[in-house]
Amino acid sequence: MTQSPHPPRIVRPYVLTQGRTKAPESTYGLEAQVRALVPPQQLDRAATPEARGIVELCQRSTSVAEVAARMTLPLGVTRVLVGDLVAVGALAVDVGAPDAATDVALLERLLDGIRAL
Repeated sequence: MTQSPHPPRIVRPYVLTQGRTKAPESTYGLEAQVRALVPPQQLDRAATPEARGIVELCQRSTSVAEVAARMTLPLGVTRVLVGDLVAVGALAVDVGAPDAATDVALLERLLDGIRAL
């Protein structure tokens, strides 16, 4: 049995989002691409380890689903944290075409990517 790359989380997910369940601007789709606009070192000193980890991970464009999986965070928490980082100008989210949610090929690629994790 292999060990998880992240230690067990002591803080409950709702604490990370201060009880919020929605991102400030909108709910980002699983396939939305997240990219960092700043290096993690430029974040405010008060930034959480999760926020720093997300910004570091997104130095290369990464989907919301992959951010959640790699950070071992629930998807809802990830969306809120990404929204917070977008609001402070640390991240940008490219949501893609409005009909992307009905693109079967895109959904199959996303599913294959999730299975590969």
